[in-house]
Amino acid sequence: MMKIFGLFDFDLNSKYFSDKETVKKRAVKIFGIFLIIAIALSSFTLLGFLFFFLLLFSLGGIFIVEYYSDELDKKYGLYNFNNLRGYSRQIGAFTLLGFSTTSLALLLICLCAEINIYTSILLSIIFALPFLAIGLRFKAFNDNSLEENGEIVYDAGYEPNYYCPVLAICCYLGYVQGFFEISTINILALILSTSLCFIWLVFPDKINKYIPFENRTKKGEVIYLAIALIIFFIFFTQFTTVPFVKVMGFVN
Repeated sequence: MMKIFGLFDFDLNSKYFSDKETVKKRAVKIFGIFLIIAIALSSFTLLGFLFFFLLLFSLGGIFIVEYYSDELDKKYGLYNFNNLRGYSRQIGAFTLLGFSTTSLALLLICLCAEINIYTSILLSIIFALPFLAIGLRFKAFNDNSLEENGEIVYDAGYEPNYYCPVLAICCYLGYVQGFFEISTINILALILSTSLCFIWLVFPDKINKYIPFENRTKKGEVIYLAIALIIFFIFFTQFTTVPFVKVMGFVN
């Protein structure tokens, strides 16, 4: 236990996730209530079941990660904080991994909207990519990225909560636009440029060895993420002929 500014008690050994019993009770309570409502409304409408499955797919992954947090901690050190913010970067990575099941909710929405099944699956995969990519690279996006030879020397590290939104922007705009473009050149250019940005953002620890600045400092992190966005939008604006709002079906 330590004091921060003499005002707050901060326990470095406290756990970010709840224990198994609490998680189980919370899941049963939340999903149970919506299931009961769905059954009660089933004679009038099936929307209740739709909302139930949307909730199940949206929160299911998070509950799974939280339920097995003790096992994950033993293997990957979730609670080995190298910072004072109350949770580790590896917790952030695993939380994002849990959010990837939300793509199943998107798939369900697309199918209910009578969107082509192949398009629905494709959009769901694209939606899941940022969460899966950052989440599965929890060994890179963790508090160890703050260290050098066992000592904390960097003030940023690889923060999953920063990398994931930037990656999502690139994937959601680039891949969606690329797969629905008319020109073959545009399709290839968008998919290739988005894939390069994908690699740049998902493997910062590998690329750090070949760039002239340290991307684990705050300044380096900003530069690194900015490079990805700048390069992406240069290609995106140059190789886009079909307006994105038309791709998404907002206009004819």
